[in-house]
Amino acid sequence: MATATRIYIVSTQDGTNRLVRATVASQAITHVAKSAFTARVASQDDLVLELRNGTKVEAYGDSAQSELDV
Repeated sequence: MATATRIYIVSTQDGTNRLVRATVASQAITHVAKSAFTARVASQDDLVLELRNGTKVEAYGDSAQSELDV
């Protein structure tokens, strides 16, 4: 039996909407994010530059809400 899918509307912060057929919402978001983002392991030079520019190190699973609860 095939897994049921739904059509999700995935909205970006700039107001663009995309319709994505997926099993769950997280799959729809991942599908859209793949075309918007890239990721690679940071080099030593990347770390030096970004930390100097004030970029904070984030941990997977930490939410923006936890920063507001301080």
